Amino acid sequence: MAEQSKDMAEARHAVTYYGHFMTDLERLANRHLSMTIKQTRGRSDLAAQAEAKHRLADLDARTSSQPKEHKQRRLLSEWLSDDPDVLFLAREGFDAFVLQTGRRILGDHQNEITLNRCSRCQRVARTPTAKQCRFCLFDWHQAKKA
Repeated sequence: MAEQSKDMAEARHAVTYYGHFMTDLERLANRHLSMTIKQTRGRSDLAAQAEAKHRLADLDARTSSQPKEHKQRRLLSEWLSDDPDVLFLAREGFDAFVLQTGRRILGDHQNEITLNRCSRCQRVARTPTAKQCRFCLFDWHQAKKA
């Protein structure tokens, strides 16, 4: 369990701070899952993805002159995907996507990525430039200057 948590922390860090290494399909899957999460209050499983698509269909069926509905419909249609390759990447939800994509980014670009780790507990810091560990609270502001 601890190993999986470590992998997930590293994968999240890679996707968040090195997202420019995502492929076009991964980028589209990320957008698809992000919109699904927004539309379904935090869920990203297949049922949630279907629910988000259903909301788009509902908006399409209505002929409303409300600017808010037009904007929502445009966002949903731009961010939700019908591409089978994108849906394949998104099939297991956001966490599985992040883990898979983050591992690929870390593996393919290991010489271009630096994981900022706490020198005391070795956990990944919150950001690439953080100077205090959010887990053990070790502070290396002065330690790495010298």
